[in-house]
Order: sequence, then C-alpha cells, then structure tokens
Amino acid sequence: MKKWMSGIFVGLMVPLLVACGEAEDVSGSSSPEADFPEDEITIGMTVINQEALFFTDMVKGAQDAADELGVNFTVFNANNDSVGQHNSVEDFISMGVDAIVVNAIDAKGMEPAVEKAKEAGIYVVSIDSVIESDAVDVQVGVDNYESSVELGEYFNEFLASEFPDENVKLGVVGALNSEIQINREDGFKDTVITDENINIINTVDGENVQERALSASENLLTGSPDLNFAFMTGEPAFIGMVSAVRSQQVQDNVKLFGWDLSPQVVEGIDEGFVQAVLQQHPYEFGAEAVKASKQLIEGEEVESQINVPVSIVTKENVDEYRSLFE
Repeated sequence: MKKWMSGIFVGLMVPLLVACGEAEDVSGSSSPEADFPEDEITIGMTVINQEALFFTDMVKGAQDAADELGVNFTVFNANNDSVGQHNSVEDFISMGVDAIVVNAIDAKGMEPAVEKAKEAGIYVVSIDSVIESDAVDVQVGVDNYESSVELGEYFNEFLASEFPDENVKLGVVGALNSEIQINREDGFKDTVITDENINIINTVDGENVQERALSASENLLTGSPDLNFAFMTGEPAFIGMVSAVRSQQVQDNVKLFGWDLSPQVVEGIDEGFVQAVLQQHPYEFGAEAVKASKQLIEGEEVESQINVPVSIVTKENVDEYRSLFE
C-alpha cells in the first residue's frame, strides 16, 4: 500500500522511524506530510487520550514494539472526542496504512469506521475497548466485567473479615461516556449488592476526565457525609477521589477500591485509605496489539482474543509496582 501520509488531524501524531514535523493543533489545520516507503509495514493507532498514564503506557508499549519489529508507526490522540476518533480511522484509511489499532471511546460508534477499514483491506486490532464487529481481527485487553467481579469478591471478603458488622454506604465514581467503565461498574455492583448490608447510595459521572472526576468526587463526599466506601472505574476517577478525600480530610472515614494505579493512588495505599486496586498492564496491551498487527499483515494466524491478566494491588504487594512511576 502507498504510505504517503497527508490529511486533516485534530490530535497528536507521534510517528516512529520517520519524522513528521510538528503535530497539528486543535484548529484543524493540515498536518505535515510524511513519506513511508511502499515496501514497509505501517501501523496506525488511535487512542482515547494521552492525559491518563494508562493510555501513555499503552502507546509506549506500542511504540517500543514497533521499534523492535522495524515497522512504521503513527498515533492519533483523540483527546476524548469520539467524532475526531472516527475521523482519524477514515484518515488512516486514506493514508493506506496496513493495520489500525483502535482504542475506542465509543465502541458502538466506531463500528462503521472499522468496517470501512476492513473493506479497504486494512487489518483492525481493537485494544482495551471491545468493538463488536466482524471487522475486528483481534481484541487485546481484559474482561472488564469479570475483572470487576473479581474485585467485588475481594471487597466482600474484606468486609466480612475487617468490618463484619459495618453498615456499608458505598459511592461510585464512574464514566458514563465509556462503555468499558460502565462494564466495570456493572461487574462490581452486581457482585457486591448480594450483601444486604451494602447500600449503594450514589453514583456520579467523572466523564473519564481528571478535573471533572475531581469535581464529581467532591460532590459525592459533600452530598454523602456518611459515605464509608467508594469504587472508582478508572484512573481519572481514582485520582479525583484520592484528591477529594484529602481535601475534605476524610482519610480515616473512607476506604477506596477501584481501577488503575497512579502515583496518587500509590500514596493513598501508603496512607491506608486506598485498600485495593485492579491494575492492568497497558504497556503489554500496546505491545501485543502491534505484534498481532504485524503477524496479520504477514499472513500469520493470530488468536482473535489476546487477554492480558490484571492484578489486585494492596499494601502487601504495592512495592512491586512502584517502579512504574519512577
């Protein structure tokens, strides 16, 4: 396929192996062109954002794998804009890439775009989010619902052991614009509500954006002063809640559970108010997605589902993860 890169971009393009000049700003001006030789493999990736550490680690894993494998690689930062992300897939199709790695904001909404990519003869690898379409050749990630079930079971065991007579008032900071995080919320709630002593008193929407998650967390704590447990569905929500707990000085009153480590969450573990965290391995997500893409392009057989296990991080094993944030 011809690898002459040009088009309109709204996010950040970070190519490997071939410099592409400055990235385009949000005004919608054309990005610089980049010439990728016709006989070299080119993989495009569109990612939800590059604010959260989870996504930056995912991109780093993909970049490192592309570098190791000797393939051209370029990234589009959708910056939480589902329309822009849809357009980025169309741009990749016009560029003539060999494969597209899609970390979808709106999995359902991305179906037409990936189906168009498939019609153009481009391989599609869905990473983290699950796109229910035959156009997707490989899905890389975790089972978000079942992983939250696992954390919910840990939560139930923790309560039975440490707070057997506690009247639990649980709050949730979610992201209603993220199908992934809705699945996580459902898995946790479905597991913990089997205990009649657990009352889910409020769920707030952090929109998967750290500043909004902080505001939502503050509102949750202010509106529910007797809250004693909280569950967060992702990194922005968890960071927001850690900050809110500190600002309202309720570290002794609230225990936190949720998804995705960060330096702030590790500090919360050290201070004792963060109890357990489901940690994914996004670097491996990115690396596996690029490896699978290259294998598909070269005609090799690849499993349609590549699962990367999660870990439950507590004060007992947090030291194993500190190096991620150094």
